[in-house]
Amino acid sequence: METHAPFIGHFLPLRTIIYNSTRAASALWALALYRPPIVSESAGTPPLEPHSCNWTGCARVADLQLAERRLCLDHFFEFATRRMDSIRRVLDDRQHNRELLGDAQAFLSQVVSQTTQLATQVRLLDPALRDRLLTLSTSAADIFNHIRRAPRLPRRIACALLLGTIAPEVADRCFTVNVSQRGACLDLNFPQRAGREVTLQRLDTNRFSRAKIAWVKDAPGGRFLAGIEILDTDDFWGLGQPSGAQ
Repeated sequence: METHAPFIGHFLPLRTIIYNSTRAASALWALALYRPPIVSESAGTPPLEPHSCNWTGCARVADLQLAERRLCLDHFFEFATRRMDSIRRVLDDRQHNRELLGDAQAFLSQVVSQTTQLATQVRLLDPALRDRLLTLSTSAADIFNHIRRAPRLPRRIACALLLGTIAPEVADRCFTVNVSQRGACLDLNFPQRAGREVTLQRLDTNRFSRAKIAWVKDAPGGRFLAGIEILDTDDFWGLGQPSGAQ
């Protein structure tokens, strides 16, 4: 029986790089609008002391911090590129890609944020360097989105759909067909309206989350399939935890 994966949104923090065919133009527009925060000299906050790059053998001054390591610009590029290559390799290994569902996303988010901030600093407006930062940021955002879409794992988990906000009522007791970190496909008894926000309850753990119904279609036996997007919980299904620890 064919099922559709639930719609999962793209990585779009405040300072991210916009995707698809207008990615480069939109990114440059975003970079032009962004201005790093300015601390007033009258506030009396002392300037940050310069730190050396933490890369072994490097004596240059650190330009930024990534994954708790202070790095000069060259070693920032090297460290980010190496880690991103490692993440890609794990993504290609379906048996182990659930291990990415936490630390990797935080790392990639930090890469996007740091590259965007660096690209806006006056002393870094060299076009070649700006393009290099943009390329790295775009790659990090693409991998981030890939992680959010994958993996979709076949899981049968008993759930309840609740409607209403003040006194939610159970609208359906159902089971998952497959799950991902931010979504699921549900096997429903009754049809639901696409676009509706609901409360989803896991009956095995009694956890609750807000969710949005992305699509609904007929299924054999008078049942219905629905793709949902989890709205307010990072790992509702426990995919980042070892099996049995959900």
